[in-house]
Amino acid sequence: MTLDGLGSDPESVLAVVTYFDTLDDQGCGAADLVRAARLLGFDESRDVRVLAVSTDSPDAVAAVLGVLGGERVRTATMGTTVAVLHQGARDGRSLSDALEDAIGAAFPVPGSGRGPWVGIGSATPVLTAPQSWQQAQRALRFASSTGYGRRAIAFERLSVLDLLADLPVDAVLNNPDVARINAIAATPAGAVEVATVEAFCKYGSLRRTADELYVHHSTVATRLAHVSARMGWDFDDPMDRFIAILVFLVRRVALSATELGDG
Repeated sequence: MTLDGLGSDPESVLAVVTYFDTLDDQGCGAADLVRAARLLGFDESRDVRVLAVSTDSPDAVAAVLGVLGGERVRTATMGTTVAVLHQGARDGRSLSDALEDAIGAAFPVPGSGRGPWVGIGSATPVLTAPQSWQQAQRALRFASSTGYGRRAIAFERLSVLDLLADLPVDAVLNNPDVARINAIAATPAGAVEVATVEAFCKYGSLRRTADELYVHHSTVATRLAHVSARMGWDFDDPMDRFIAILVFLVRRVALSATELGDG
């Protein structure tokens, strides 16, 4: 395939993103990359950012595009993921927050399976656009189908957590703590308790968790006590609380990898 085969329609971003990954092997230079960007209507002198949207709902993609507004945008479906290439002035933090709010408003009850989730790559020069795409795919693995995680994740906000994306899925799922949490969550009552603990790990207090879950704080305390007894955790101990948070983080990455189809 050559750049001559690329068009300027929105779907051609698929060809551009995948083609960028092979340019080095084919000995192509910066001029080819610049031409590809121009064919899509982008300004090669400005940074681009790539988003990875995992969803089977056109409404979810519409919600993402609604946040991007009048910015330069091109989209294409790549397997089970929608790639969104765009140029805009917003930083990753503000963009992820805006997308989080938009997805939450459009999908107030979190679903299961493929999202809708969004991974957001860093802003990068056109010549290194594939790097932003790879970052978006990594960030996507930290998105959550639960109501207690984030459904829009910016790569630059992961910091050291990005290292967790390289953990082998099988090793994570076979970890004793993760396996015990999954065993608890295998029953309806246990799933509620595990979800409550995950919420507590996010919100940090009984009352805040109770307010978010619309239950009495004593109910939260009871659920935490059940899980802590089975896990051997003391949520008043900083190390045990850190371990609990880490367990839910690596569990989320493993479950996301499975739900995304790359585990």
